[in-house]
Amino acid sequence: MDTDDFIVKRIPKAARPFVVIGAGIVLQATYGIVYTFGNILPYLVSYLRWKVDPNQTNGSMIWLQNGIPFSMVLGGYLERKIGGRKGAIFGSIIYTGSMALSYFSIEHSYFLLLLTFGCMQSFGQGVSYNCILIQAQRWMPHRVGLASGLIVAGFGLGGFFISPLQTKYINPKNLPAGPDGFFTQREILEKVPSLFILMAIVFGITQLIALCFLAEPKNPDEIETQSLISMESTPDLSSRQIVYSSTFKLLFATLFLNAIWCQTTSGFFKAYGMTFIHDDFFLAMISSFAAMANCTSRVLWGLFVDKTSYQTSMMIACTVGSALMWTLATIRWLEDRSFYFLWICGMFTCIGGTYTLVPYACHKSFGSYNFGIAYGLLQLSLVITDYF
Repeated sequence: MDTDDFIVKRIPKAARPFVVIGAGIVLQATYGIVYTFGNILPYLVSYLRWKVDPNQTNGSMIWLQNGIPFSMVLGGYLERKIGGRKGAIFGSIIYTGSMALSYFSIEHSYFLLLLTFGCMQSFGQGVSYNCILIQAQRWMPHRVGLASGLIVAGFGLGGFFISPLQTKYINPKNLPAGPDGFFTQREILEKVPSLFILMAIVFGITQLIALCFLAEPKNPDEIETQSLISMESTPDLSSRQIVYSSTFKLLFATLFLNAIWCQTTSGFFKAYGMTFIHDDFFLAMISSFAAMANCTSRVLWGLFVDKTSYQTSMMIACTVGSALMWTLATIRWLEDRSFYFLWICGMFTCIGGTYTLVPYACHKSFGSYNFGIAYGLLQLSLVITDYF
C-alpha cells in the first residue's frame, strides 16, 4: 500500500504493512503492564501496608485495572480526527508520564496511586490501544482477524519480558512472603517506588522509536472501491445506533461475562498461588509464560477465526476457559506446582481468545469506519465488570 508518511514511504512497498504492524506490536508490548499486574500486586499491597495503610488488602487493588473502558471511545474519536499516530502519541505521553508519577503517589496514599497508576495510566493506554489497532486493520483489510491478533498479541507480549524483570529488580534474592502472603523485608519494599521510574524510562524510549513507524495507508484504487462498497453496507453510524443494535448488545454481554473471569485470573493468580507455592521466582516464571501463552494464542485465534467463524471460535474459548476456571481451586490439592503452571497458561490462552475475537466481530459487524467508536463503547462493559 501507498502512504504519505515521511518515514514509512521510504520503506519498500511490500514491507510497509509488516513494518507498521511490527511497530504496533512493540508499542502494545509497552502498554501490556496490565498483564504483569498479577505479578506486582503482592509488592504493591505489601508496600502500601508498610508505608500507608496496614489494613490494605489484595481485593482493593483490583480497582487499579480500571480506566481503559472510557479512554477507548476517545481513542476511536481521536483516530478519526487527528490520525492514529497523533492519537497514539497523546496516549503514550499520558501513559508513561503517569507511570513516572506513580513513584510519588505510592508513597503517600492508595487514592493517589489509583489516580496515577490506575486511572491516568489506563486512560493513556486505552487511547493508544485503539488507535494502533485501527491502523493495523487498515494495513491488512483482507486479514482483519490476523491483523487484530498480531496487535493484541503485542499487548500480551509485554508481560513475558516485564514480569521476570520486575521480580528480579524488586526481589533478586527470591525472599519468601510471610504467612499472610505479604512481604515485610525492607530491602524489597524500598525498591517498589523506583520500579515505576525504571519502567517509565524503558517504555518511553521504546515508544519514541516505534511511533516513528506508525503510519496510515493510502489505499490503492481497488481497495478504495471495495471500501466504498463496504461503507455502503456499513454506513456511518451514530453512537446511539450502534448501542441500540442487537449485535452490539450480544457483544457487550459476551465481553462483560468473559471479562469477569479474565480480570480475576490476571489480577489474582499470583496472590492465590502464594498461598501454597512459596517460590517468588517460580510464580514470576508462571506470569512470564502465561503472558507468552496469551500473546501466541492471540495470533492463533486470529488465524483460526479467519478460517472458521466468530461463533465457533468464541464457543471454544468460552468452554475451555470456563472448565479451567471451575477446576482451578482443585489444583492446590494435587501437590504438584507444574499443574498450576499449566492451568494458568491455559486460562491466559483463553483470555487471548476473548480479546482477539471481540474486536474481530466488532469490525465485521460495524465496518472499518465505525470500528473505533463501536469497540470503545464495547469496552464500557469492563466498568460493570469491576463491581463483580
